[in-house]
Amino acid sequence: MEIVKNRYGNDRVIEKISGNRIRIMGDSLIVRESHDDNGNLTMFDFEGGPCLNVGGKVKYLGTEFKIQSIKKEESKQEDLFSVLLEVSL
Repeated sequence: MEIVKNRYGNDRVIEKISGNRIRIMGDSLIVRESHDDNGNLTMFDFEGGPCLNVGGKVKYLGTEFKIQSIKKEESKQEDLFSVLLEVSL
């Protein structure tokens, strides 16, 4: 697990779940999302970052991964958001 700060100093927890899955979570008052024509999530932007895009890159413990897909996870805590990324090297 790695904890990074967004541009406002808020924590983002990055956790590798398996060889090709990474979870990113943190508090955010506002998020932006974009979907393709099939309803698949293609962009997820936490307030203050990170902004995640399918085809983009994410770093975890010094290794850069390419984002293959993004799935939003449900949270019962208000203003806590979590996404699960399918990644490749």
